[in-house]
Amino acid sequence: MEVREHMGEAFDHEDHPLLHQQVRDPQTGRVGELMAVVQETLGYTNGQKRHSLTAYIKGADSREFTAAATLLELA
Repeated sequence: MEVREHMGEAFDHEDHPLLHQQVRDPQTGRVGELMAVVQETLGYTNGQKRHSLTAYIKGADSREFTAAATLLELA
């Protein structure tokens, strides 16, 4: 899959201590392997850029889903 830049900004991949380990998203209870954590720009508020850390997780069925990276737990 190719990651394309949007309006001159690329996604910033982040190091995460649980990368490539089995994790659980406590909000949904889903479990899978943490494949990547990406810092995404949400937009601007009061002139300041707002970011979100999004975790990309590969489930047992090989489908990927996203979760908040700050909430992940070791499975």
